[in-house]
Amino acid sequence: MRRLLFYLVFFASVSATAQDFQILAVNTETIRIGNKNLKSGDVFNNTETIHWSNDRQAMKVLSLPDKKHFIFTSPDFKQNKAVSARDYLVQTHRLSTRGSGSLSTVARKIGERIYVIDETLVPIDYQPFESEYFFLSRNGRRDELPYRDRHLVFHPGIWSDGPEGIVADLYFHHADGTEEIVREGIAIIPLPKELAEKKCCGKKSKKH
Repeated sequence: MRRLLFYLVFFASVSATAQDFQILAVNTETIRIGNKNLKSGDVFNNTETIHWSNDRQAMKVLSLPDKKHFIFTSPDFKQNKAVSARDYLVQTHRLSTRGSGSLSTVARKIGERIYVIDETLVPIDYQPFESEYFFLSRNGRRDELPYRDRHLVFHPGIWSDGPEGIVADLYFHHADGTEEIVREGIAIIPLPKELAEKKCCGKKSKKH
């Protein structure tokens, strides 16, 4: 009876942490997971071993139970000594699918307001794949945000409506054409250049 109870608890705990992931994009033709060569659209279990072919290999995946997106890369797995998706999420304390590499962290990093001066870069921990991008939406207008070195670039054309700034929603366009809202009601407020100079360096000393 005790042995039966043990197995019931064991299998319940395994099923509670087991997840299936769908590959949304991979930067090589295929990636070997378990004993199969998988490609975009294929599904794998988080307990299967991922066999990285090189140090630049990466893939974007969707956690099927909770619809969260993650970026898995060969260097990150090696750094955390992880062989499976589950190992990686446990090692990085992200088994709950929250944390670095998910769109939920982008929302937290962006915040409720952004103060901008000319071209402003906002750091995010997310790597879009080809055909994917972030964009702002407001009043039927759509502004794609350039991505550069793990930063979203907010350029002057976004707030050209006036000096008072704008309020917009941030969306993410996936490679499959679906779009997901990341954060609602972001206030984007342009700062005068004069204020930026004072904020940075204080009053400028007079030249003699």
